[in-house]
Amino acid sequence: MSYIRQFELRAYENRLEKKFETLIYLCLGQESIYSTVALSIKNSITFGQHRGHGIYLANGGDPKKLVDELIGLNTGTNKGMGGSPPIFDKKIGMYGHVGLIGDQVPVAAGYSLVNKSKKTICYFGDGAAEEDYVLASFGFVSQKKLNILFICDDNDLSVLTPTKDRRSWKLVDVAKSFGINAIDITDDPLTIYYNIKKIEKKNLPALINIRTCREYWHEGAGKDQEGKYFWSRYKIVKKILESKNQEKFVNNTEMLHKKWSKKLWEKQLQKL
Repeated sequence: MSYIRQFELRAYENRLEKKFETLIYLCLGQESIYSTVALSIKNSITFGQHRGHGIYLANGGDPKKLVDELIGLNTGTNKGMGGSPPIFDKKIGMYGHVGLIGDQVPVAAGYSLVNKSKKTICYFGDGAAEEDYVLASFGFVSQKKLNILFICDDNDLSVLTPTKDRRSWKLVDVAKSFGINAIDITDDPLTIYYNIKKIEKKNLPALINIRTCREYWHEGAGKDQEGKYFWSRYKIVKKILESKNQEKFVNNTEMLHKKWSKKLWEKQLQKL
């Protein structure tokens, strides 16, 4: 979580200072999801979404290539042609989407159809859940009994519109109506970990809707307003560790990643 967070904070700061001005979709606030899923499930194929920097880093992606992609260099993950949204790296088994929100869901379903022995993980957001091709994919994977796990990063916002203003139904209920094993949980790391282990014992396909918070704007360098139902899972985990006499570990870890991220970004930005 610290590794992802310090990378993203440095990306945010450099974007704010206009050291690069390409589009950027930060995953700050959602680090626990990508960290825990990557640690819980090994040797899988991953389909990311537009807030996918953390997915890439958690799965062993090259941070230098990620920076280069974000700042538009041909040494980036997509040769500088995709930018922040469609992070793609076949070496680590990660496929990005092409910009149409949620389009990775039917693609992931198709991949799973022809690679049934390989577990497929597909991320998407609560806004993407409302696209017709996403919901249609649920029926497809259920009918074919595919080896796929859907993870919905539910930050309750589609750009700036909360879920209550967009729909009256719940994603978990819809998934269950298609015969998919589905649960709704928070972004607590242990909660994610233990529920993934429970799901793995049952037959896939499955869906985990993970309630989380987006700390920064949908796009760009701005901070979302902290409302009534806002929380920072990173800060919560940090406080728990400190209460268990792990303050030294926390401080050392953060300092290590702060220094690493600062050096990484400074070196890569010199290429511009």
